[in-house]
Amino acid sequence: MALKDHKKTITRLFIIFLVMSLLCVGVFSCSTYFKEESKSYVDMSKVTLVQLDEPDADAPAMRVHTTMGDIVAELYPEEAPNYVEQFTQLAQSGYYDDTYVFSVEKGVYFEAGSAQEDGSLPSDADPSYEKVETEISDNLWPFRGAFCVPTTGREGGFFDRFTGNMTTYCGTRFVVCNTIEFDDATKQELKEVGDNASAINDAFLQQGGIPNYSQQMTIFAQAYGDESFATIDAITAVTTDAAAQEGGYTPPMEEIRIISIEIGTYGMLSSET
Repeated sequence: MALKDHKKTITRLFIIFLVMSLLCVGVFSCSTYFKEESKSYVDMSKVTLVQLDEPDADAPAMRVHTTMGDIVAELYPEEAPNYVEQFTQLAQSGYYDDTYVFSVEKGVYFEAGSAQEDGSLPSDADPSYEKVETEISDNLWPFRGAFCVPTTGREGGFFDRFTGNMTTYCGTRFVVCNTIEFDDATKQELKEVGDNASAINDAFLQQGGIPNYSQQMTIFAQAYGDESFATIDAITAVTTDAAAQEGGYTPPMEEIRIISIEIGTYGMLSSET
């Protein structure tokens, strides 16, 4: 999923088709077939939905200070070690200080982390920062409050694509999920996907999120707390300008910035006022 590909309109039928293909596990004997490109299977009996539990006080975490409020999120170095390592180093170095929220899909998500207001990389950007190999975890899902990293590039030939051996990369800019609208028909269809996927279905219905991002991007953090979700709601509720081109970014009309990102433990950062 290239950096701008996820900007396409999210229709109910597409979501249901994708979720059914991702989560229907009966044919594969308690294994779920995800993502045709990667030919990977997820054994639902071994999945732990770590985002549903409040973090321990000593869990690695961050506080994202924005001009519209703060977001406290647990980091997942065990699930996405390479990305969390880079992100932590960049945040501590001040890389994300005074960067932009450069696109908002109303109510659904926002994109952030660019030093450029239009979401592009500066001319002197270190290209290695944009080539962190994508890390997909069976335990992390694009629930409301998840921090996801869109694909920045792919490597491999036709045969690699055909066999699911493409190498995909992600970079410095990230997406923070709010949620699609789960109307009554969508809720009912999710419930009918299959008993073996009930934990995933129930989590999306209870927590909210963006199901069609499932197993598509690195997920490296999860927001917690009323303050965090109030900030996410506020950012995704703003009025946006029209995209410069079809499928392009829809920037906020009023500038929104990340002031800084503080790294620490969840107990320390969640107690800040």
